[in-house]
Amino acid sequence: MTNILSVEFFRLKKSKLFWILFGVAAVFPLLLSLLLVGLAGFLSMFEQDVTIDMQDLLRSLNLASAMLSEYASVSHISSLLAVICSAIFLSKEFSFGTFRNIMLANRSRGELYASHLIMALTIGASYMGASMISSLVFGGAFFGFYEMAAKEIFIAIITAFSMGLVAVMFVQSMSCMFLFGTRKLAVALSCTIVICLVAPSTLSSIVSVVQLLQGVTTGALDSDMSWVPLYNASLLDVSAIDGKLLGKILLYMLPLTAMFVSVGWVTFRKADLK
Repeated sequence: MTNILSVEFFRLKKSKLFWILFGVAAVFPLLLSLLLVGLAGFLSMFEQDVTIDMQDLLRSLNLASAMLSEYASVSHISSLLAVICSAIFLSKEFSFGTFRNIMLANRSRGELYASHLIMALTIGASYMGASMISSLVFGGAFFGFYEMAAKEIFIAIITAFSMGLVAVMFVQSMSCMFLFGTRKLAVALSCTIVICLVAPSTLSSIVSVVQLLQGVTTGALDSDMSWVPLYNASLLDVSAIDGKLLGKILLYMLPLTAMFVSVGWVTFRKADLK
């Protein structure tokens, strides 16, 4: 497997697609920060008779912490860019028939699957890491961490990074499952992106409807919606860490990740590769 990985890392280093999307992932937090600052500057033009300072308002919203909290979501831009890169990059092994040459060189299907899964996770982690560093640099510079002590900021960064890695494993293992199950780029790319985008928004809409109906019928919101999978990741706030919420997120994400890896391997192991 070491030989396979060395070849794949060499290919990845030479891949223009990888570096282009890597740059997009790294620059996106800067563009988002500039957009928010520009919006604040635009609104400040109309606040002559208002005592609210838009810059102070942005800082009080603790947007840098909010940007870090988003990395736990499977629909984060860095995760979606990583899916595009890894699906296209790894699918070339099947479209060009390279995997047959690998297996003729006395490499097992397990080595092929494990090495490609490692590559997918590497791509996802590198995109997430670059994006998070950019969020820290530019989000912290523009907005700061509102009334958070250094220890709290450090814990927030560690939590965001850890949950970001969990989201990366979830998304990339799903992509590999579809890729190795079908050996088709279109399926791996479209199914993963659609699930990552549609599932959280759909669950969020369902939660909103349920809460609205509860408010109408009982006048109070009694249900704990933090148990809803994928939706609960959107409730994460790294500036006020809730251990119970973290546990609920991991309760779904880790078993589902293990299931994706297992299903992808079983499907690939039984597939007819002729």
